[in-house]
Amino acid sequence: MKKLVIDIETVGLPWEELDPYVREYLIKGLSDGDAEEARRAGGLSPFRGKIVAIGVINIDDGRSCALYEVPGQTELQTERAGTRTFISGSEKQILERFWTFFDSNSRFITFNGRQFDGPFLMIRSAIHGVVPKRDLVGYRYGFHPNCDLREALNFFGTTNSRQFKFNLDLACKTFGVATSKSEGVDGRSVETWYRAGRHREIAEYCLEDVRATAELYEKLAPTLLIFNKEFRDADERDARGRREESAAVVVPSSESLFSESVEQSSALLASSLEAMNGEPVEAVSQKHHAAILEKLVQSGEPEDEIPPGV
Repeated sequence: MKKLVIDIETVGLPWEELDPYVREYLIKGLSDGDAEEARRAGGLSPFRGKIVAIGVINIDDGRSCALYEVPGQTELQTERAGTRTFISGSEKQILERFWTFFDSNSRFITFNGRQFDGPFLMIRSAIHGVVPKRDLVGYRYGFHPNCDLREALNFFGTTNSRQFKFNLDLACKTFGVATSKSEGVDGRSVETWYRAGRHREIAEYCLEDVRATAELYEKLAPTLLIFNKEFRDADERDARGRREESAAVVVPSSESLFSESVEQSSALLASSLEAMNGEPVEAVSQKHHAAILEKLVQSGEPEDEIPPGV
C-alpha cells in the first residue's frame, strides 16, 4: 500500500477574464469590502481558479515529486534533484501525470484535503476531460483510503471551531514540525509569484508543505489515527501482506548452493569428456553430492564462503 501525501497550490483566473455575468453573480449583494475579497478569492474555487502545483511524497521511501504548471509550455519536462523530481507542463498534463501515481489501494494523505485538495483535483481534471483514477473525497468518517489530518485534529468537526481554530502551520508548530511558512512567505505569496513567473519556486514551496504534512502524519498515525477502524484495518492488512511476502522469499542455504555448483561443474565436465571420447559419462548425482558433503564435514575442511549478495 502506497501512502501518498498530497498538497496543491492554486491561483485565480484574472477577474477581467471572467464572463461579465459571472462577475455580477459573484459580487451581487456584497458590501464593497466583501466584493473586493470575492474578486481576490478565485484561487479557492476550481470554477474560477486553476492548479499551478501538485506536491507528492511517498511516505515509505521518502521520494517526492512536484508537478507544476508553466503558462505556454506544451511538452512535459522532467528534472531530478536527489530524491526530488520536478515535472512541468500545462495544467492538463500535470493532472494526467498525477493520476498515474495512484494504485487502487493507495492512501491519500492531506491537510484539509477532503474539503479542498480532493474536490479541486477532481473538478479541474474533469474540466480538462481527464478521468480521475479514484474518488479523493469519499466516505467522510474514515482515514483510509482518504486521510485528512485536519479532520483528525478536529474530530470530524465535533470540536468548537472558534476554540479549536488552527491551520497547517499552527498544527505543525504545536507538534514540533518545521513548516514552510516564514516571514512574508505563505500561501498568499503563490499568486504573486505566479504572476512574476516564479513557477519553480512555487513547486519548491509546495514540496515543503507536503514535507511538513508528511511529518505531521507520522506524529498522528500512532497516536490519533490508529483509533479509526478503517485506518487500523488497512495498516494491519498492509503489515500482514508484507510479512507474507517476506516469508515467501526462500534464501538458498550454503549447502544447496554448493550442491548446485558441484552438479553444474560435473555436468560441464561430463559433457567435455563425452565430446573427447565419444562415450557418455555420468554426471555427479545428488547421491554423490551427499557423499561429498559428508566427507567434507568428517574431514573438517571448511566450505567456501558465499560472497554476500550472490
